[in-house]
Amino acid sequence: MHKEITYLGKVKMPFDEMIKLTSKKSTRIDATFDNERTSYHKNRNRDQLAFSKKVKKLYTPNKNVCYYYRYTNTILFEMIPAGFWRRYKMDKNKSKVQILHHPPGTVSIPHIDRYDSMLRDFGLENNSKKRKKVRRLWISMTDPKLGHALFVGSDVAYNLKKGTILTFNQDTPHSGCNVGHEDRYVLTVTGFYG
Repeated sequence: MHKEITYLGKVKMPFDEMIKLTSKKSTRIDATFDNERTSYHKNRNRDQLAFSKKVKKLYTPNKNVCYYYRYTNTILFEMIPAGFWRRYKMDKNKSKVQILHHPPGTVSIPHIDRYDSMLRDFGLENNSKKRKKVRRLWISMTDPKLGHALFVGSDVAYNLKKGTILTFNQDTPHSGCNVGHEDRYVLTVTGFYG
């Protein structure tokens, strides 16, 4: 039984059309080496910072496996059904939606989310009460594929059907990978809930 991951059911969305957006000119692409992201060293307590530094050092010699893509496009918001926002008690107007794309042989390094860019975008970076109200929903955009997995603490989400929604505690270290042979796409919806 899963201990770290909370499964929230399934949702139907036009995932194939969303994935096609990744090649549109209107889509913003953030492609970086995950071990070089400066956000993993902000707003962390001493133990979290030590963890981030340790992981960065471990992945630096093989940083090419840490290169994957994040896509954002305002059109994604319109492709998410209105009922989704109500069902998951999230404010559409104060949310961030992105597609994560891991080509075969890539990983997101173990890390802890602090949602700095989202809070900064809404002018709330120094608001600890708002930080506690942030929730990230992780949604599989493809049918189950060999080697597509999400690790959260000592738990793993694998062999997920398209549209599976999960979430987990933001303070739990986690990482994702594609150690298969087909592209991995995940939709993340991050916003304030309550």
